[in-house]
Amino acid sequence: MDKISASRFFCLLEDLRNNLKHERLAEVFRVISFQANEAYGPHTHLRLEINYVKKGSCILSLPEECFYFQEGEIMIIDSNVEHLFEAGKAGTTLLQLEFLPEIFYAFLQEEAEGKTAASFPVFSHQNRLIKIGNNVRIMRVIQRIINELDAQKLYYESLVILYYAELLMLIYRYLEEVFVPIGANENLKYAIDYLRKHYRENIKMAEVTQSLDISERYLRKLFMQTLQLSPLDYLNQLRVNKAIELMKNTELSLKEIGFACGFNSSQHFCRVFKQQVGINPRDFRE
Repeated sequence: MDKISASRFFCLLEDLRNNLKHERLAEVFRVISFQANEAYGPHTHLRLEINYVKKGSCILSLPEECFYFQEGEIMIIDSNVEHLFEAGKAGTTLLQLEFLPEIFYAFLQEEAEGKTAASFPVFSHQNRLIKIGNNVRIMRVIQRIINELDAQKLYYESLVILYYAELLMLIYRYLEEVFVPIGANENLKYAIDYLRKHYRENIKMAEVTQSLDISERYLRKLFMQTLQLSPLDYLNQLRVNKAIELMKNTELSLKEIGFACGFNSSQHFCRVFKQQVGINPRDFRE
């Protein structure tokens, strides 16, 4: 990076930093331990809250719902969501990060002015609490943010801004590839799990609905209400994501990749891939 482009890069980061209404890049950043069965709340706050369970277990209670977290899992709690925290029988140690949502808004194309937590694309009523299991990359980004805020070495603010951008992208990736909202319909959870396990096969939706004893129309309604996708669209998205992974990390031919991901012909693979990505598989790989 030459001096001119480096200067522009730092100016961009500085602009992002200066456009924030609040000076602090995080309201809470710490490792904190709770004794056995220690409780905190119920309470709400404007901050987005992210907790990584370093040790032990805990229960997070939302109105009318309770969720169990254990070592290695991450909870992301939306702004203004009432929650009660209770440590497990052996206590709990958390890596804790809380910050105002405007930090994420700064990376969106839309103007942050007038935005509220409810309008932030990551969150909705269904996923006001996001549970992430054993995602080392997200955990490490959280740790880096906390480390930089603790040490406050040269350029730490710019680094923290970059890490927040990385964190947002990793959350988006998780939502797209893995996430099923906590509290989602059990039939929907089963169907999604089935599609993930059998995407390589010639899946018939009738097989899924028969095993659940529900209609295909009802299954489609569940998918549309929660994921805004039909079951077939979700399956195609899953297959295309797997195909992209194989294109990046293997030397398999496109024909081999298509069949490995459940497409019954090269033409079918090409058509669905272009619908999902915007270009055909060959152009994407090149």
